Amino acid sequence: MRNLPPWPIGFLKFGGVSGLGWIADTCILLLLIRLAGMPPLAANVISSCIAALSVFLLSREKVFNKAVGWAGLRVAFYLAYTLTVILIASAGLSAITAWLGELARAEGVALSATAPAAVAKVLVTPPQLVLNFLVSRFLIERDLKGGGSVDG
Repeated sequence: MRNLPPWPIGFLKFGGVSGLGWIADTCILLLLIRLAGMPPLAANVISSCIAALSVFLLSREKVFNKAVGWAGLRVAFYLAYTLTVILIASAGLSAITAWLGELARAEGVALSATAPAAVAKVLVTPPQLVLNFLVSRFLIERDLKGGGSVDG
């Protein structure tokens, strides 16, 4: 096997950690829709925020070469970024879910509330994965100048 540059290996590791986060995210999403009766947009915001923060913190320790200092600021930037992406993806998920539900009804197919949401979640995930990897790597490995406490 030839030597790969560090970023593909990092992406594969990040993909593995993100995959675990995605499973948790999707389970929480479907439970919130099914058991709590939440609309897909709100349920996705909650489930995705929980998963995204968990993946960011875990990948900071296990995937990336973390730079020292400013851990709180890095997390704050990531949360601001991820909330923006999650809101956009949640709107997309909600629209796709509604479209799939209408399509199924038009064809006379009865779907549970979770089936269209699960399909929509699969569709909105790939672009989020790539963006999250790039932003996480940038925020975790970047040397933020200006001092501050060192975290190790």
